[in-house]
Amino acid sequence: MVKKAITDFLEKENRYFEICEAEILRHNIHVQKMMSVVSSLIFLGMIILAKLLISGFTLHPVYYMLFFILVVFFAINQFAFKRRITFRKLRLESIIIYGSIYIMTIIIDTIPTPEAPAVLFPFFVILFVAIYTDKLIVYAGFITPLCIFCIVMDAIHKSNFFFSRDVFAIVASYIVTVLITVLFQNLRINLALNNADLEEVSNKAAEAEAEAIAANKAKSQFLSQMSHEIRTPINAILGMNELIIREYDDDTLVKYAHNIKSAGNTLLALINDVLDFSKIEAGKMELFKVEYDLAGMITELVSMVDERARNKGLELKVTVNEQMPHLLYGDSVRLKQVILNILTNAIKYTENGFVHMDFDYVVGSHLNINGTVELKISISDTGIGIREDDMEKLFSPFERLEEVRNRNVEGTGLGMSIVQKLLGLMGSELHVRSEYGKGSTFSFLVAQETRSWEPIGDFNEAYDKLVKSEEDYSTLFEAPDAKILIVDDNEVNLVVTKNLLKDTKIQTVTATSGKEALKLCDEQEFDLLLVDHRMPGMDGMEMLWRLRSNNECINQKKPSIALTANVFSGAREVYKNSGFEDYLSKPILGDSLERILLEYLPEEKVIRTTNKKYVKHVPTRIDKTDDNTIIEQATENINDVREDYSYDSELYAAIGLLMKRANISG
Repeated sequence: MVKKAITDFLEKENRYFEICEAEILRHNIHVQKMMSVVSSLIFLGMIILAKLLISGFTLHPVYYMLFFILVVFFAINQFAFKRRITFRKLRLESIIIYGSIYIMTIIIDTIPTPEAPAVLFPFFVILFVAIYTDKLIVYAGFITPLCIFCIVMDAIHKSNFFFSRDVFAIVASYIVTVLITVLFQNLRINLALNNADLEEVSNKAAEAEAEAIAANKAKSQFLSQMSHEIRTPINAILGMNELIIREYDDDTLVKYAHNIKSAGNTLLALINDVLDFSKIEAGKMELFKVEYDLAGMITELVSMVDERARNKGLELKVTVNEQMPHLLYGDSVRLKQVILNILTNAIKYTENGFVHMDFDYVVGSHLNINGTVELKISISDTGIGIREDDMEKLFSPFERLEEVRNRNVEGTGLGMSIVQKLLGLMGSELHVRSEYGKGSTFSFLVAQETRSWEPIGDFNEAYDKLVKSEEDYSTLFEAPDAKILIVDDNEVNLVVTKNLLKDTKIQTVTATSGKEALKLCDEQEFDLLLVDHRMPGMDGMEMLWRLRSNNECINQKKPSIALTANVFSGAREVYKNSGFEDYLSKPILGDSLERILLEYLPEEKVIRTTNKKYVKHVPTRIDKTDDNTIIEQATENINDVREDYSYDSELYAAIGLLMKRANISG
């Protein structure tokens, strides 16, 4: 057992010196420097006191030898302190110097004072473990021979009385030194190894945390990049599709276009769900509060789902308390996302009947302009309902209820999980009541600040007027003298934007990179810039920064609008802080584009045309025939659709661009 304890101690000691050798080296050098000063001062002080207090005191030659050794000790450690030295070399140097000093103390304790007890050596033996750090074997190899040498010198130079006393003092000092050395060494080793273990654990934890952060960052970057790469062609397709819906009056073509729009928006929603879930899991989802119009938000929600509900033969009911304050302050983007996810789910899982969206509110005891209201939002449906056993799965990510029964319903299984997490960020939670086979009701309360207590009024009446105005859409203005620069690395997006502005008669110049745009800005004067945010090489923000930094450029202070597919809470403020006046989200809608241009173009160049109706173009359609018999055949693929309109050059080219973007061969 003793052998094992010694072996374990020696293993720990070896590990201690492996880990802390550099630190031990610095400690020994520092102590030696300090001891060289202290020992020299003590020696000189003792000599001076002896001269003053002891009459007839004379210095023995041994004292001169000790003084010489102390001077050498002092010189080495004071004037050569910054020298490079290894641990082994310092050990040899220390043993020689300390050994010389200790031998001189033995000689002083024996030769000059044969009739006096030894004092210096026993004291310095005990002190050695405190002034020098090394392995136990070094301590033993240093102290043991010195003690034997001291006993031999006593036996030669002292009487039996003082010899016996000195032997007892030396042996006692040796035993005390051994005990103190073992104790000190054990404390040093345990403390150092504990610190090393803690540091190792801390380093591993830091490394693991760094790896997790790096992995999470890589995942976020990958998802962001992939979402951008996927959104780009989808937005291009939806943009071209918007042109078809807007410009052509053909029932069959419009039907195809609306199907493309529905499928594209569904795909965009799925991408957004995956990206949002990733942000929430990484703890990077933040709320960004802005002032917003409640009626406008409800209108957007209805517009997003109304067509889908009608296509399934469902009645979409909307009930809004007419006394609700219309101007609120909160994260409208995330609130709209929560409601839209619930609405979309309700329509997806309802085959007959209706979906009912109800808006109400609760106020506190004090009504003031900057007070708060609790929005009560409830969405009911007559769908398939949820089993009691499936309620726990409802908010689990990537979990879909009744997978077999609902296999034809698109979705990732993330929607309700995202809803619950977003509501948690808003200090709320979703409540669900459901009866299997009859329908479900989803409701929640969310606090919003008020900015105006003016009531929202009759929402349905206001919505009907809005729909009527959209059906009778007319170009808002013409600006033949205005000139704008459109910057986008995607050629299809450039075609879409140019065609959306065709009826405004604005002069458009395009660039496919930030570098090309800056060159054009040096050569031509523009009234406004439309700049895509994410472009390879130089992105939109860098391009604008370079433009704003160029004091000699004629377009330095011209208004710039960011074009982005990555819409997020607080986007407007982010882009404004980057130097943009505003932003537009992709896919770009014609009316949104016209309204933002109307706001930022010079007034003297804008001619308002609110009464000018938008005239849709009726394309020439070729009906396929067999044996000269006119038989209209069902179109089976996109090639057939394109060939049907081959006599309409603009539409034929537009469908061709769509096919090119989707990698469909003609």
